[in-house]
Amino acid sequence: MKTYKLFFVLLILFFVAGCGAKMDNTYDDVNQKVNEAQNNITKVSVDDLKTIIDNHGEIKIIDCREKEEYINGHIPGAINIPRGVLEFSSKISNRREPIYVYSQTVDRASLACPTLKLLKYDKVYLVDGGWQEWNETFPELIEEGEGDTGGKPAPKVEESGGCGG
Repeated sequence: MKTYKLFFVLLILFFVAGCGAKMDNTYDDVNQKVNEAQNNITKVSVDDLKTIIDNHGEIKIIDCREKEEYINGHIPGAINIPRGVLEFSSKISNRREPIYVYSQTVDRASLACPTLKLLKYDKVYLVDGGWQEWNETFPELIEEGEGDTGGKPAPKVEESGGCGG
């Protein structure tokens, strides 16, 4: 009987100690954080994105730069959701469709992609080279202004199916 009590106490101590363990989520600088984020991101080049746009028409492209940057020029059809408010945006809701994310270079977009994955968006792609590379490669394919909402209503929010599923 004493053996079972001892085993039970040790088991409880093991779980309590495990719950108190911390993961080291500190970084020496932002570049280290961006590099770590890029480890699990699927990238597409601007040439690949152009081909996808040409072949599939309307796709979800998120420009995670600030509004002023977006207004000055963006990929046609891109939706502006600044990185700082991405988690709170209602501009995207279909977790099943592919989402292509870019920023000025790749830093903000590299941090946005894992955030979208945590929000259960499975098909998230980083546009490698970002706006800078798109602007250099396709200067004729630039849209300016706030974009056209076309009077469309906000997208329907997808139900989770209960229990977080």
